[in-house]
Amino acid sequence: MSKPRIALVGSAGHARVALDAARCQDRYEVVGFLDSYAQAGTPVAGLRVLGRPDQIDALAVEHRLDGFFLGISDNCTRAAVCEKIRAMCPGLELVSLIHPASTVARDVTPGAGTLILAGAIVNTGSTVGVNCIINTRSSLDHDSEMMPYSSILPGVTTGGDVVIGEYSCICLGANIGHKVKIGEHTVVGAGSVVLSDLPPYSLVYGVPARVARSRKAGERHF
Repeated sequence: MSKPRIALVGSAGHARVALDAARCQDRYEVVGFLDSYAQAGTPVAGLRVLGRPDQIDALAVEHRLDGFFLGISDNCTRAAVCEKIRAMCPGLELVSLIHPASTVARDVTPGAGTLILAGAIVNTGSTVGVNCIINTRSSLDHDSEMMPYSSILPGVTTGGDVVIGEYSCICLGANIGHKVKIGEHTVVGAGSVVLSDLPPYSLVYGVPARVARSRKAGERHF
């Protein structure tokens, strides 16, 4: 039986990491990349750029696509591109990529479009929304929740009963204490230790983490 054919949106580092996860998962046939900043035909990791995301309606027919995955690391950008693609091609499936070297509890069903990378752990009772990123060697402990379009980067560790708000990003190596709630659109700086709840629309960092300034919706987190 043939595998569903998908395209990866984006062709930079995050998309290539997603490609490796897809190849290891071996559930989909990745046909190529869609990228607004690289010319069609550009070679990337043994594949090529097929065209731009705003051409996906025609490209889906030409390349017999069944689905797509968003290889875009910035949470708000990922949301905006996803909305446009779904409006253009509502019949295309938004797929999830889960590296086989990750550990996901049997009672956890990640939302569509989620990427879970090698060494990541998602423990029992947790909820992972649509288009989330659980990056290399990060862990989400029991009964925690990642809201849609949130991300935890490599080496992040959370306690149990943690809530990470929509569009929020926990950066490299940060640690989130038990039962902490992080508001939407908040960014936690690399190496921070979060011991208490964090307000929405905030940039926080330090040990213990403190609010450094406010953020606006759509502000890039890198």
